Amino acid sequence: MKGKRLLAAMTAGVLALSMAACSKQPADGGQQSAGSGAEKNFPSKQVTIIMPWSLGGGPDTIARQVAAYGEKYLGVPVIVENKTGGAGTIAMNAALQEKDDGYSMVVANGPLFSLTPSFQNVSYTLDDITPLIGMRITEFVVLTNSKSNLKTIDDLKAYAAAGNTIKYATTGGPGNDSYTMIAVLFKMLDIPAEAIPYDGGQDAINALVGGHVDVAIGSPPVYRDYVANGELNCLGTFIPEGVDVEGIGHIPSFKEQGIDVEFTGMDYFAVRSSVPEEHKQILTKFIQDVYADEEFQKAMSEMDMKAWAATEDEIKTMIEEQTEAMKEYIPLIQ
Repeated sequence: MKGKRLLAAMTAGVLALSMAACSKQPADGGQQSAGSGAEKNFPSKQVTIIMPWSLGGGPDTIARQVAAYGEKYLGVPVIVENKTGGAGTIAMNAALQEKDDGYSMVVANGPLFSLTPSFQNVSYTLDDITPLIGMRITEFVVLTNSKSNLKTIDDLKAYAAAGNTIKYATTGGPGNDSYTMIAVLFKMLDIPAEAIPYDGGQDAINALVGGHVDVAIGSPPVYRDYVANGELNCLGTFIPEGVDVEGIGHIPSFKEQGIDVEFTGMDYFAVRSSVPEEHKQILTKFIQDVYADEEFQKAMSEMDMKAWAATEDEIKTMIEEQTEAMKEYIPLIQ
């Protein structure tokens, strides 16, 4: 009888320990979902968007517009943190060093994977990130200062034929898309040119307006007002069908001008690929909600920009196509 009582006591003790173990909260206070590493209440603190390019450029402008809706659609503040340099690689490396918890997004573009690795030793691949949603299609336009006599491509040729070297501002160095495409353009035109890299589109345009360079490259948010008020002149765009900009009109492509060069770039939001799927879905839904917001759409329209809500698969397909296209251009400038 005594043995039975002892066995019963031992059994009760084991059951008590088992129940205690089952009811014990995890070290994170119960925020983690079983087996996924996801927080039940994600996000519960500030989210950061890491920006590879400088303040005031197209991607930075859109990212800050999106971030302004953090409290409304995500329930927490969202900020933009600029980490410029290295043709975007500094920001990409910084993003990949952050915790894979979804609290850090990064704005990326195609050339970080389709172009930059041909000019720099990079420590990342496309497998390291997951594109969440597109941001914009990049409509690069080549511009000159209206005070100069460089109004057309023929003017550039004549200027070069007179023994001059064109100084042009780009939004980055070798491995950057704007650097590469304008370098290819001048190579095809047999025009001697020297690149002056800047950290972003606004810096490049400021250099052109200030007369520090002969040519610059930019996208609508940074050049539109300068062209509309007569300070800058458009030579052409790499978009094969040309672009129509409100207040300016149609900007012809270089293809339309008989120069066989074209490029359609894009920017997009991404996170580390190891971020929990639940967090990726929440962040994607947040940006989708912002894109659908009428006030956001109005603000974008006023800047003559349009959100590009591409999916992960669409973005990756475009990067693959861009990689193939770059195989034709890269040997011209290496």
